[in-house]
Amino acid sequence: MHCLACGAPLAGRVDKRFCDDACRSGFHNQKHREQDAFVYKINKILKKNRKILSICYNRGLQSIFIHKLLEEGFLFGYCTHIESIEGKRGYINFCYDYGYKTVNKNQVEIVYKYSKEKSLPL
Repeated sequence: MHCLACGAPLAGRVDKRFCDDACRSGFHNQKHREQDAFVYKINKILKKNRKILSICYNRGLQSIFIHKLLEEGFLFGYCTHIESIEGKRGYINFCYDYGYKTVNKNQVEIVYKYSKEKSLPL
């Protein structure tokens, strides 16, 4: 038998898979890094979208042209959740606590929704 990480010959127990803790840890870290690459990429996009919405909102730009968001690198295909608007047709796309709703085909309204009282679901 050989170490799954470095290929060194193994001595000791028959079911031993790694020569030391560093190889075991490195092997599993690499495995998870590859598996989580897709999720990491999406989270990076979501965080960037949230940051763009946050900056615009905090500058007082609650209503903004879509092309301005696109210029900043906003990707409209990514959101964390969608909420319907009570009593109205339409919905709000959220990137965590900041969201946007369509005003017309060229413009969106940015909204902020945060409550310290609400706990996050686990």
